[in-house]
Amino acid sequence: MQKSHRISIGVSDEEHAALQAIAQKHDVSMAWIGRQAILAFLSSYEQNENKALLPLSGASEGP
Repeated sequence: MQKSHRISIGVSDEEHAALQAIAQKHDVSMAWIGRQAILAFLSSYEQNENKALLPLSGASEGP
């Protein structure tokens, strides 16, 4: 079994409510939605689709 890692993100009240509504409607967890979003981002990043959305090269927000 692969080792898993936990991450934490902050979302607005509106974003949280929207995600919660989607999770309830489709009977999935918020964690599942988060994993799907991350997988979609990684896939599009690999295809060079989202790189413009990221900070400029050399800029760092820290660990």
